[in-house]
Amino acid sequence: MDVNKLLEALDDETNDNLFNFTSDKLREMNTQIISELHLSKKDTLEILSKLKDYKYVDEMNDLKYGTYIRWIHIEDPTNIFLTKGAIFCEMKITDDGVFCVCKNYGYNTRYFQIAMDKNLIFQRLTNQELILLSALDHLAK
Repeated sequence: MDVNKLLEALDDETNDNLFNFTSDKLREMNTQIISELHLSKKDTLEILSKLKDYKYVDEMNDLKYGTYIRWIHIEDPTNIFLTKGAIFCEMKITDDGVFCVCKNYGYNTRYFQIAMDKNLIFQRLTNQELILLSALDHLAK
């Protein structure tokens, strides 16, 4: 492990919410959230494998601007799937609720918003967060 990268990750205040976790705890949290959807075992395992380096986000303060997020729309229980995802750009609070404004990748770049209360949101861990988690995993042994 690169000590300089670890020190840089420790100095970054946006990583503070990660100190209470290990890789196992994040995996358990994702598993618990996905299991509440009551999907088939195959679908559950498929979604969990796609969320390997992601953490579940249930509070808007936990989202980091510029990070990649994926979500599961939960309004229609007969049509549950993990989206391809997008870049999180900003938080918008309106009378209708809290929305994540996102930007997609690709040829036809566009901005759109998703409602936090109608989606399960998972944020990809940054390289700094992965380094920090690796150190926290080592300390937890």
